[in-house]
Amino acid sequence: MKTLNHGIGIWLFIVGLLLATGVTSVEAVDIDAATTSTYDVLHRGVNEIAIDAAFDDWASSSNVLVMGEASWTALGGSWDGDDDLSGKLHVLYDESNLYFALMVTDSEYVAEGGAPWENEGVQMAIDTTAGQIPAGWPNDTTHLYNFSIVDGWQPETGPYAGDAEIEMRRDDSTMQNLYEWRMPVDIIAAPGTTLSPGMEIAFAMINNDSDVDAPGQTGWIGWGSDTIVFGKNPEEMQTLILGDPVTAVEAKGKLTTTWGALKE
Repeated sequence: MKTLNHGIGIWLFIVGLLLATGVTSVEAVDIDAATTSTYDVLHRGVNEIAIDAAFDDWASSSNVLVMGEASWTALGGSWDGDDDLSGKLHVLYDESNLYFALMVTDSEYVAEGGAPWENEGVQMAIDTTAGQIPAGWPNDTTHLYNFSIVDGWQPETGPYAGDAEIEMRRDDSTMQNLYEWRMPVDIIAAPGTTLSPGMEIAFAMINNDSDVDAPGQTGWIGWGSDTIVFGKNPEEMQTLILGDPVTAVEAKGKLTTTWGALKE
């Protein structure tokens, strides 16, 4: 048995070494926002996340929440393909923070309205009391945030002090609006809360669309959209489920053994 365990340990070491040297990589798993109510959030492990809207340090995030035609809602506008409006969302966590990376493909970036939701902006709701959320709005546990590239970050309501760290930019060459943000736990949960495996967090998000021939808030893609639009309905939120720390690769290429120490 000791010989077998030693062999398994060597095999795990080789696999980890291949990961650390970039010979192989974690394959991304696309999750359709229109057909799922849960998203498994991986721990960031030893990978540091720089909030810079560059996304080159998100190699440990293999779960991708994909939003497109099936998650589109019209409000006077139309959905004309993935280039018109589609999005990919990654989420990671550590004990003190949630990290988000959102890449939105948008062929026409039109920001000429008077509020973030009219300026291609994002609206997001979050609640750490998943499963015990009071209906109606406002309540004492659900936090709603609005932000856009031209308007910045606007926490709309919520009893906790503090703010998020966020970077946003438009890349015309790729037709993308790029968002990356970090939310400290103390702005979404009671003092002393620690984010830990198995914890469930209620979440919803929409990305609004504004086009040249249909300016303003003329539709959106999203996940748990009815939480935010056509009235505020926090009971319609979806669920983030925090997972175990399993990341095996450090951004600088060093090997870590967070999936369990190698044994003889």
